[in-house]
Amino acid sequence: DQGKRLGRSITSYREQYFSFNPYTHEYKPLPGADEKVREKIRDISISLSASDYLDMPDLIIDDIPVALDSPATAAYQVMERDMLLSLTDSTITATSAAVLTNKLLQLCSGAVYDEESKTADIHDCKLDALAELVEGLDGAPALLFYGYQHEVPRLMSALRKLKPGIRARMYKDSSDADAWNAGKLDIMLAHPASCAYGLNLQQGGHHIIWFTLTWSLELYQQANARLHRQGQAHPVIVHRLLVQGGMDEAVAKALEHKDGIQDALLEALKKRIDEVRMMA
Repeated sequence: DQGKRLGRSITSYREQYFSFNPYTHEYKPLPGADEKVREKIRDISISLSASDYLDMPDLIIDDIPVALDSPATAAYQVMERDMLLSLTDSTITATSAAVLTNKLLQLCSGAVYDEESKTADIHDCKLDALAELVEGLDGAPALLFYGYQHEVPRLMSALRKLKPGIRARMYKDSSDADAWNAGKLDIMLAHPASCAYGLNLQQGGHHIIWFTLTWSLELYQQANARLHRQGQAHPVIVHRLLVQGGMDEAVAKALEHKDGIQDALLEALKKRIDEVRMMA
């Protein structure tokens, strides 16, 4: 529109509607900026929700609580309190709040990258919960989302131990998607960033399992939309494995309230640290 509504340059747009933090190099919307921008473009824009116009299946969230055993609980509490965890042959440290939240999220799932980027196994509690869930599906295929690369071999090993003949594969390209849609896979592992857009996987199943949640609301929603989309013949059930009292629950809450990733991450950590200090 030649700058008629929002200005002729990105610089003028930012100056009018955002504040800039020189320390973090971040732009944040000024109070009321969202409403002002919406009003400016109201005459040339329209917002549509797929669920309002398409025949969409139901989306059911199934949160599965996971209890850590005593050694895992102790390790989690030490890491959370001291930002440092010393193991038999490695040490895991967190240098910032953001790093600590990721370490705690990894620890919830059972393994953590140490200082040499090697995997330190902590517990199998969530793997055990996954095995119980897969058994409960009674052969129904499931799309399994993981969060960290070191989880892949642990997940594959646990699945093959559960069912030696299980047809499990990690998504890499269109051939894997074709195999899934053709009903040739029992479990397809995927990172949400690798298949969050453009893939139609609704023909292969209607169960989604989140082994480790993502902080990104966009990735979370788009990943679920691989199965929850037009053409899906069944209600889509999203199973989320959540460690009780752990960072898993903080991520789930942040996704529910659609908070910004960084703000939600830091607020969840600060709140939890305050709770830990009060209990100490």
